[in-house]
Amino acid sequence: MPQANVPMLSVRSGKFRRYHRNKILNIIDPTTIFKNARDLSKFILGIFDSFKIIKEEGPDMVFLKGGYVSLPFGIACRIKGVPYFIHESDVIPGLANRMLLKGAQTIFVSFPTNHYRDMPKDKLVYSGTPVRKDILKGNRDKAYEIFDLDSDLKTVLIICGSQGAHAINMLVYEGLKKYLEKYQVIHVAGDYDYDWLKFKTKDIKNKERYKLYSFMSGELKDAFAVADLIITRASNNVWSEMAALGKPSVVIPNESSANNHQLENAKAFSREGAAYVMLQSHLAPEKLFSQVDKLLNDEEELDYLKEKVHKFYKEDSADIIADNLIAFYKDTLKEEGKGEKKRSEKSRQNKGSTE
Repeated sequence: MPQANVPMLSVRSGKFRRYHRNKILNIIDPTTIFKNARDLSKFILGIFDSFKIIKEEGPDMVFLKGGYVSLPFGIACRIKGVPYFIHESDVIPGLANRMLLKGAQTIFVSFPTNHYRDMPKDKLVYSGTPVRKDILKGNRDKAYEIFDLDSDLKTVLIICGSQGAHAINMLVYEGLKKYLEKYQVIHVAGDYDYDWLKFKTKDIKNKERYKLYSFMSGELKDAFAVADLIITRASNNVWSEMAALGKPSVVIPNESSANNHQLENAKAFSREGAAYVMLQSHLAPEKLFSQVDKLLNDEEELDYLKEKVHKFYKEDSADIIADNLIAFYKDTLKEEGKGEKKRSEKSRQNKGSTE
């Protein structure tokens, strides 16, 4: 943020770790109880951090992206009467957004509104998820050079996130010899499994076809561009980028994610014919490879997936959000004179502090 010349203020917060379906077990779990207690104090302090920012900055409205960092600020907004808007990336809202739904002016959502249950329909706006423009600038020809790939072979891109998805990494590793007999693989394995995979694959046959990374940033756009098929989780960030680029995928949701949000996301993709969804609990290395192999040899099916997934992409997603915020200011705050009053007060404060 500072590198992009965007002013940044910090708010303390903490997450509530939930690794069980039973609510009571989540509270008394000895492996998380002390971490949760520690983070509860951070969360309370974060509300006071938020009060201070609201007082000093005098915002006309607040946009909250969701996640536990948003919660203390959202609660402070409700107490102080500051209008706030939230964005929900998943079909099932996270705990923070569930607590903020009632007081939100508008709830921007990533999926068509018919996918959402138990949410105030009159507040929902289908905005999609903004995608950074850089991801759209990948170059397939350049990617062959960057990753030292063979242009005559099809490419499988596996994305497991920054920390990794161990189950997917295991499934790929155990079937890797078969993949490399016919295809080439770009594997973003995450930090946890990178060293292990690097050691285990150092002498694998056709090793020149296997490109292993722990994390990928600037090169990701080119990895997307060269990928004929993607294997990934059902997190909204990667999904939004695949939708923007129209990339076919095999999605393996994390079935232990909070509120089963990845599984519900995957169901939404599957209902629209936008991805092949395979459940981790029913998956074996041979079964995953068989599905990948079948898809990569069926151009008609790949084209169908590309078409369906691209329908989830809203090119004007950021504009939809911005336009709604501006319209609210013009129609509500400006009419009441609140915006001018707040800025006038802040101007006097800044002038006084400067003098």
